[in-house]
Amino acid sequence: MSTSSVSGAVVTSSSSIYISSISSGLDTGSLIEAAVSQKTARADSIDVRIAENEAVITAYESVQTMAQAIADAVEALATPDYSALGNDNAFDAKEGYMSASDGSDGTGYLAVSVDNDAIIASYDVEVVQIAKAMKVASSVQSGTTALAQTGSFTIGLSGGDSVEIAVTSDMTLSDIADAINDESANTGVGAILIKVSTDQYQLVLAAQDTAVDIEVGVASGDDIMQTIGITDSAGDFATVSQAAQSAIVKVDGVEITQSDNELDDIIPGISISLLAASSGTTITLEIGVDSSAVKTTITDFIEAYNELRTFITTQQAVDEDGAADDAVLFADALLRNLNATLYSILNATGSGDIGGLADLGIVFNDDNTLSLDDETTLDSAILSNLSAVQSFFETTFEASDSNLVLMNNDNMQASLSFTLNVTVDGDGAITDVLVNGESGCFTVSGNRLVGVEGTIYEGLTFALVTDSSTSIDVSITQGFANKLVNLLNEYADTSSGLIQQHIDNITDRNADLSDRADRIRERAEDYRTKLVDKYATMEIEVQAAKLLQQQIDAILGGGSDDDD
Repeated sequence: MSTSSVSGAVVTSSSSIYISSISSGLDTGSLIEAAVSQKTARADSIDVRIAENEAVITAYESVQTMAQAIADAVEALATPDYSALGNDNAFDAKEGYMSASDGSDGTGYLAVSVDNDAIIASYDVEVVQIAKAMKVASSVQSGTTALAQTGSFTIGLSGGDSVEIAVTSDMTLSDIADAINDESANTGVGAILIKVSTDQYQLVLAAQDTAVDIEVGVASGDDIMQTIGITDSAGDFATVSQAAQSAIVKVDGVEITQSDNELDDIIPGISISLLAASSGTTITLEIGVDSSAVKTTITDFIEAYNELRTFITTQQAVDEDGAADDAVLFADALLRNLNATLYSILNATGSGDIGGLADLGIVFNDDNTLSLDDETTLDSAILSNLSAVQSFFETTFEASDSNLVLMNNDNMQASLSFTLNVTVDGDGAITDVLVNGESGCFTVSGNRLVGVEGTIYEGLTFALVTDSSTSIDVSITQGFANKLVNLLNEYADTSSGLIQQHIDNITDRNADLSDRADRIRERAEDYRTKLVDKYATMEIEVQAAKLLQQQIDAILGGGSDDDD
């Protein structure tokens, strides 16, 4: 529901205020809107700038995400950060490779799971027998006819808990199976009803654990187990369809016996599941680096880099008129620097069997994306010269004192060689550290030596345990993966990276611009109010003048009649 009121020339309808221009005939509303629009034009321009800045932020965030994806991929090939809880990389991943003396791959006899801390070695395994669970069967009889037996029996596993199960005269073989299964969580024995023919069934008791016997007995009343043919007149099982047995396996000739088929504590870091006996057949189990994990990580890196490179290409594109309307980061210095530095790392070559990406079969395409041009070269390098592959990707660290440990490596230098001169007081505490006799390169924090920000040692952290002053020669050569990770973290870190700094600056700038636009519009609205008052006053004055003219005309007109 709307309400309206008129006060002079100003009309109020609901929350809107406008001028009734009946007196002057002027389109005062349009005049006011035009004047106010002139005042808000600067605010509209600011809105355009804010929208453009938001598009830049979105583009920067995309670069951030894609750069971090590259870092995440290649980090699995870098020297681990030993200051973190997890310090494994793809080269630490282990896999079990099997071959059997009968010509098979061995997977029919064993299933193997290998942890990263498993020792690289070879084992000869023979599965003499696998562990089995005991099964006993009843005689074949009706499953739906009441047994007319009353009493109870006990059931359980040897050495475990037994449960007494009551039987009434109206219970069938099917009912007894249900009663056994209702207690299987307590007894460790299940019941299976096998249909032999129409209404003819055989009840099978199956132990849930291997290498342990089922035990049944009469508790009261009729001998139910004998009635259904599970036991004979002597109380022994009538039909043992599968005897309980332990697993027996030989590892390098050493015979091992245990109750189940899961061998997870025989060899550190290796879990073996026994699937079938291989008596007379030896399975050779070789523990080695998981080469597929290394290859997958490398191909993941190529894919992640190509996504960023494709995005950068779109930001460098112009239309046929030379305009870059859709490239919001066109000629952006930050993106240009990231691209150039990234390209220089990818294109660099060094010494050794693997000196660059080309030695792994990875080449640049015409659009500067990467492709695995020769997969055979990569496979051969991983399978035949893995140490060279690892040396290419990982940073090498050497110290003349093994007590010095590299804990963190975010350093941007390609290589460093220096001597640490460490001073220790009488209490065994490190008090000072010099580099080649120069101070101010590292700070001391307990037993940690931390590279000072702004020096070439920034990003390095060492841990040293020593009870006397010492000099230690240090050599660090950054691997390909570490170079990339450090570079990409410098740009893509969401808390302090260069891209985030730009995003934060633009966000702050947009907040200031938004405040400025709000102030302009507030002043424009104040101006609108003044114009409304001004034109309302004018309309009132025009209306008053017209009334006065009407009065004068009336007076003059009346005088003329009298004269006549």
